[in-house]
Amino acid sequence: MPTAFDCTGHLTADILFDCANTPTGGIEQNVLLINKDDIDVAATTLSNDNRLQVTQIQLKPGKTGYKLTGVKQSNGKAWELVKKENAPDKFKHTFSGVIFNPSLANKKQADNLSKGGKYIVVIEQVWKGAANADAFEVLGYHSGLELTTMTNSSKENDNMIMFELASADGFEETTMPKTYFKEAEAYGIRKALFDNNFIEA
Repeated sequence: MPTAFDCTGHLTADILFDCANTPTGGIEQNVLLINKDDIDVAATTLSNDNRLQVTQIQLKPGKTGYKLTGVKQSNGKAWELVKKENAPDKFKHTFSGVIFNPSLANKKQADNLSKGGKYIVVIEQVWKGAANADAFEVLGYHSGLELTTMTNSSKENDNMIMFELASADGFEETTMPKTYFKEAEAYGIRKALFDNNFIEA
C-alpha cells in the first residue's frame, strides 16, 4: 500500500525548468488503444512514491493492445482540471483520433468503439524528457475513456473518420495522465513493449 503520497495539497519540491530538455509539442504517430477490461490490474504496478507513475503495464493472458496508426500530428491528447465543490478535484483526459481509411474493416472497429466500452490510451510524446524518462503517458488508467464524438463527412477532412475518447462527466481521473516509467529500465525496453502492443514473450 503506498505510504509516501502527500494528499494535503502542499508542494513538496521545487518546480524547475530543465533548459537541456525544453518542451516540444505533439505525440508520435502511433498510439495504443487498450480495452480497459484487458488490463491485468493485479500485475500492473504503480510506484509507491509517485501516484503519477506506472512502472509496469500487464495485460491479461491472450489479450493485446490495438494500434491506431497516425500521420504527422493527426492524433492528439489533452487533459484539464475539473473542479469539485465538495470533493478532491479531478482531471478530464481526452484523446483525439483519426481513422484515415473508412474501409469496412476500420468501420467495424469504429462501430465497436460506439458500444459503450471503456479504453486506456497509451501515447508516446515527442518530448521525452531527460533520458527519455517521460516518453510514455497513460490516459484513462483508473476510470477509462469513453467515445464522446465520432464524425465522418465526404466533404470534410478527406472523408476520414474523426473521433474523440474522453473521461465521462462525473467519472474523471484522480490524477493527470500517468507516466509509464520504471527506474533503471532503458527506454528501449518500454518502446519494444509498446511497439509489440504490450504482448510479452
